[in-house]
Amino acid sequence: MRRPMTRVEGTPPEAHDEAAVVVPSPKLAPPPPASDVLERDRLLDVLDQATSGEVPSVTLLNAPAGSGKTVLLGSWFRRRARHHPGEHLVWVSLDANDNEVFPLWSSILRAVDHGVVPGPALARDASAHERVGAFVDACARLRRPVILVLDNAHELSAPDAVESVNLLLRYLPPGVRVVIATRFPPPLILPQLRLEGRLREITAPQLNFTEEETGKLLARKNLALSEADLDRIAERTEGWAAGLRFLTLALDSAPDTGGTIRSFTGDDRLLGEYLSGEIVGPQPAHIRDFLLSMSVCPEITDGLAARLTGQEHAGQILYTLTRTNTLVTRHGGAEVRYRCHPLLREHLRAELSRRHPRAYRRLHRLAAEWFTDSGDVLTALEHGVAAKDEELITRYIQRSGLQIVLKGHGTRLHKLLGALPEHLLARPQVALVAAIASLDDHDLVAADRYLGRIDNSAQPLRSGRLRALNAVAVLFRARYGGELNKALTALRATSAGDTGDVDLDLLALATRGTAALWLGDIPGATEDLERALRMATLERRDAVSLHCEIHLAGIACVQGDLAGLAVHTGAAFELARSHGWTETSRTAFLYTVLGLAAYQRLDQESARRFSALASRLLPEVVDPAVEMLTVTLGAAVEFGLAADPHAVVETLRSHRKRLAGESVAPWLVACTAPVEQRLALRVGEPTWAMDVMERHRHLLAPYAEHALLSSLVHLHRGRTGAARRRLRPVIERQTRTLVAHTLIESWLLEAVLADQAGEQNQAHAAVNHALDLAAPQQALRPFHDAGQDIRELLVRGAGRFGRTEEFASAVLQALPARPGAPVDPLTSRELELLTELPSMRTAEQIADSLYVSVNTVKTHLRGIYRKLGVNHRRDAVVAARRRGLL
Repeated sequence: MRRPMTRVEGTPPEAHDEAAVVVPSPKLAPPPPASDVLERDRLLDVLDQATSGEVPSVTLLNAPAGSGKTVLLGSWFRRRARHHPGEHLVWVSLDANDNEVFPLWSSILRAVDHGVVPGPALARDASAHERVGAFVDACARLRRPVILVLDNAHELSAPDAVESVNLLLRYLPPGVRVVIATRFPPPLILPQLRLEGRLREITAPQLNFTEEETGKLLARKNLALSEADLDRIAERTEGWAAGLRFLTLALDSAPDTGGTIRSFTGDDRLLGEYLSGEIVGPQPAHIRDFLLSMSVCPEITDGLAARLTGQEHAGQILYTLTRTNTLVTRHGGAEVRYRCHPLLREHLRAELSRRHPRAYRRLHRLAAEWFTDSGDVLTALEHGVAAKDEELITRYIQRSGLQIVLKGHGTRLHKLLGALPEHLLARPQVALVAAIASLDDHDLVAADRYLGRIDNSAQPLRSGRLRALNAVAVLFRARYGGELNKALTALRATSAGDTGDVDLDLLALATRGTAALWLGDIPGATEDLERALRMATLERRDAVSLHCEIHLAGIACVQGDLAGLAVHTGAAFELARSHGWTETSRTAFLYTVLGLAAYQRLDQESARRFSALASRLLPEVVDPAVEMLTVTLGAAVEFGLAADPHAVVETLRSHRKRLAGESVAPWLVACTAPVEQRLALRVGEPTWAMDVMERHRHLLAPYAEHALLSSLVHLHRGRTGAARRRLRPVIERQTRTLVAHTLIESWLLEAVLADQAGEQNQAHAAVNHALDLAAPQQALRPFHDAGQDIRELLVRGAGRFGRTEEFASAVLQALPARPGAPVDPLTSRELELLTELPSMRTAEQIADSLYVSVNTVKTHLRGIYRKLGVNHRRDAVVAARRRGLL
């Protein structure tokens, strides 16, 4: 069928001379919408706002090919026509022929005159001013606002055509708005319009689909997409409309949605044809070669681009590429970096690898050299692997493999080394570094495979360095379950820690210190971890610094060292924040330590928050000790909130049975066993409480913690005498304690037992001992867990605790009051007076401070005494504290 045509205005139908220009009708209307177009209200509203106002304005949509400019403008054009019938909307799709002035203005004027009486015809040689004048006259005849859309304005380059459009933009009549869509800024007077405040701009980042819009677009396909799928789509396409379009086409015929999303790259056939035809193909040959060369790197600087391409003016070329919207973007602060859109880069890299395989490897070697000179050894190694240069790979691993892990990039290194050929992984140096990277990434299967190569090798490790490295790797592996003590002994038999190789010695110290901690050698662990921390700080091995800070914080928490805890957790947080590690498995144990500290000071909200963070970030493969502490904290904070506390304790018991075969330090059991026993007693399971004591007898028998567990069982059975006899060596310090709060709990239990025996002075003295020990640690938890009997002793002893009186008051404030018999509520004035009673001031002094008479004070006092059921001031203070009123 022949395409309908429109003649130039004022030309008689029968005239077919050389002045006639035929304008295709589709050129004067937006393309018809596709059936699956998503109307994006966000951008439609932006266009409405940009084309509103009294001042004649120009709106510029400036974005790369495939950004959805024409589709968006078409949707907006049709919506605008529906919602604003009083406006005259004009559309012109520009093309290369419009670089001739006569066809260009024939199209514009014909579009303006559509549906109205046309004006007089213009001669082919009419001046630019005459053409603009004709446009102004046409708009005036309409007597209504006009919006002119010029699509594909990047096609304009001829000076005469550009000059005529510039004249129009400079002298836009009132009531006329112009909307220009272009792939890159045409040579129009846009800077002048911007300076005058008459230019509204919509750029590529605004046109990109948001995550919500992407979800809506894909939902139309009735696809069941996971959050991971949507994240992968967003990462791969970055919201670029054409990328999403080609992805949906691929999904239309895909039996495996997830697999198609994972495999969708710039090498997709249909997308590749589009990129070649619309982005890469129109570029000059030297720019195409430039783009191919830079595709070997995800990001590139001027210097790197010059090294790869051999172009002296590489920086200028990169800048021009960003200005011409070739899907190359510029970002960064002090050092400017450039990057291709991921899909374009994948397309270019695939083309380079297929068409120029030698150049592909050569460029990767050049990149490796450049990144080595820049100090980025991991990226250099990645390029060495891509270049398939085995000697280069081996050299990088030997020199810098451990450094990469210790700086916190073990996961990237693990993934990279996993793709190496088997014969390379058979080299001991490569296998051992690969094992350590796997362990850093919590992949025990891969680590065991790499270490197995060493164990099964017919050749012994020849150098002392390799033997030390092997011992470190074996000890690292044993931390996740194995013969930790044996591995630690084997490491100490090597030179690990004193080889002179900074990274090997640093890893050895950190691993040895951690193993010593979990085996119960806290002094040895502290010495190694502090030494490792000093080295790591000096050498900027920040992943090791973080590890040491967190484990030293754990030691401080166990020892009740608040100052040390604050120093190490503060330093750990700063390190994690600066590297983006606050929400990673590296900080899981940090949150466990902080949660335990919060639990001890009765900060339930913080304890729950830190416990939830620790549980969420804890990797599947973890030190059994870290897991035990984290699970215990979780059970302790969940117990008071759970609908079924019994189930919480059952879960904790099951976890303990699962870890029964693991080697754990006595101090670790001393931290966790009392919690488990106390929870068992609270849900009415004395057998479980007895089991806790018996299960850990072999570890705790020489220590005070076992005596405390035993005393609690005796007390629960009503054997108070046996309980006190079992407790006596602890409070007399004849038995060593493993954790700081054990002695506090022991004195509190002694206070309860003494009070039950009618020994009130001894009970008060025992509470005083507990306060002396707890005050420096701000340890409120032992008092809370000791129950209402301790609260009663604190109430009775108020005013007699000497230097710990302030802390005793804080403890009393933190402990819940026992509900008493209903009493008449105190009035606000009585409550105000009640707060004065613990002081030593007289009734007259109180009256003066409250600005009332002495008789008024005495009247309120009688009311307080009557309501509290007492006869004396001191008894009123005791009763008020008992009820939680003070």
